[in-house]
Amino acid sequence: MNRVSSPNSNASAVLICGLALALCAPTAPASARPERIRAGVSYYSDELVETGPVRDIGAERNYEEVYQHYRYFEVVYDASERVVRCLEYERGEVIREDTYRYAEDGSLLEHTTDPPAKSAKPANEPTSN
Repeated sequence: MNRVSSPNSNASAVLICGLALALCAPTAPASARPERIRAGVSYYSDELVETGPVRDIGAERNYEEVYQHYRYFEVVYDASERVVRCLEYERGEVIREDTYRYAEDGSLLEHTTDPPAKSAKPANEPTSN
């Protein structure tokens, strides 16, 4: 018994082939920078990529996604798409800040790392035992 192909069966076959091809297609590497970079705008990720002294992020995520992680990163780029500031957060608190300055030729001129100061108890405050 021969069956006549229906439009629904053809659409199903195309859909299955499309899904199979999508699963086999190469994906972008996890260390990809944001697709569109604008100077002075914060970008977030839960991945850190360190190439030499400059810390950059991996795949860009929105703030709501990364805030749920224990550790996440924020970077700000300049007009030449170079990292000028990288913040590392742990449980929503900044634990490290890296700032970068570049020479006119694009080479790294200065790199500063600043772990924020932890608040200390005043010396005259009594301690409990």
